[in-house]
Amino acid sequence: MRYPIPALVVALTGLISSPATAQRPGTLEFGGFGRFTRFDASTGLRDGLGGGGLLGIYVARGVAIEGTLAYVSTTTSASGTVALTPVHVRLLLARPVTDYIAVLVGAGYVHNQYTKPSRVWEDGAHRLLGARFDLAGRLAARLEGVVDYFPSPLNEVPGNSDNWNLTVQAGLSLRLGRSAIGDKDHDGVIDTVDVCSTTPRGEAVDGRGCPLPKDADADGVVDAADRCPVTPAGDAVDLNGCSLPKDADGDGVVDAADKCPGTPSGDKVDASGCTLPKDSDGDGVGDVTDRCPTTPAGESVDVTGCPPSRDTDMDGVVNAVDRCPGTPAGQRVDALGCPVLFTGVQRSIVLEGVNFETGSANLTDQSHATLDRVAASLAAYPLLRLEVAGYTDSRGGAATNLRLSQARAAAVRAYLVSRGIPPRQLTSRGFGAGNPIASNATAAGRARNRRVELHRMN
Repeated sequence: MRYPIPALVVALTGLISSPATAQRPGTLEFGGFGRFTRFDASTGLRDGLGGGGLLGIYVARGVAIEGTLAYVSTTTSASGTVALTPVHVRLLLARPVTDYIAVLVGAGYVHNQYTKPSRVWEDGAHRLLGARFDLAGRLAARLEGVVDYFPSPLNEVPGNSDNWNLTVQAGLSLRLGRSAIGDKDHDGVIDTVDVCSTTPRGEAVDGRGCPLPKDADADGVVDAADRCPVTPAGDAVDLNGCSLPKDADGDGVVDAADKCPGTPSGDKVDASGCTLPKDSDGDGVGDVTDRCPTTPAGESVDVTGCPPSRDTDMDGVVNAVDRCPGTPAGQRVDALGCPVLFTGVQRSIVLEGVNFETGSANLTDQSHATLDRVAASLAAYPLLRLEVAGYTDSRGGAATNLRLSQARAAAVRAYLVSRGIPPRQLTSRGFGAGNPIASNATAAGRARNRRVELHRMN
């Protein structure tokens, strides 16, 4: 392992070139310290405690020549007590990182003088890394780590070519002379960065040491822009530093326009600052005129505060009157909301959408919706008498078609009766292939002829 002199030189050069506040040339620093040394294992010396003193002089800003003299007592298993006097001479750089803390980096010469059990010595090089903490005035605390390197140690034998001793030391120092950490105007900004170094004592300053804009009435607007420089303490102000209009009752209407200045806290008010009529159900209609004061939240209401009449199936008949509330969209309905079966002098209608399984009288599921609407309409007109008429196309024998049409008409009547229509209101009859309404020569015509009709009997 070799002492990294080039790396240390680079680091020291960087510190010298950095802009920093540090001790000025001519400043003296002296002090004392205690130390603990861990000796290289090859020396046979046990770890030892000691102490010493330091003296340094700054030859450039933040650059000092420093010397230390110490005494360390240690022992060996072979010769007993060993007395060591280490002498260090180094170039030290002090690089402030805050106003009161500086990083210390140093390197130089070390001379170890042994006086017990015999007088011998050895020379080497050392490096230092530490920190200085300013305490009060010019007094500071120092904490440092020191590495001593001896390329030709006293115990040099084959296999022991180098020695490295590690030391931690801590102590106090005092600086005399031209210290760079000064603040002659006592504004909290050190002189080396203070742009306004003669600030009057007690003046508030910015980071450059210059007085902050004044705000005599402490309203948050500096005097230079304050059009009302004597605003009473506590007043809210605008950007010009003038008091904002007051609102004593906190209702959002300034006192100058408030016709009801003593509005209870929390009351809703109108533009004049007076309490709005209470609206217990929050529907927008005051309780005084609300005919439905317990309308559910979110319900739309009319001017009386009541929900408007609803028409769920949008057939023009409100739910309260609608006897057929599920009428399909677009279906023509009567005043009761039910599909109109017969209009004017009309005596018969074809039940569109009523179909049967092939060759049988079994209604398809799709037929039920149509017949449900017919049942609802018939229920609204209990005096109406109807004949359910069944028809077939011309295919097949006449007798077979007649029986099939009769069975289908009866099936429709039975379904309507199952939906609550009185049996006396309905009769059923089959007409077979009679009374065709389209040509039986085409499939489309035959499909139209296979039908169920309602015939009005009264």
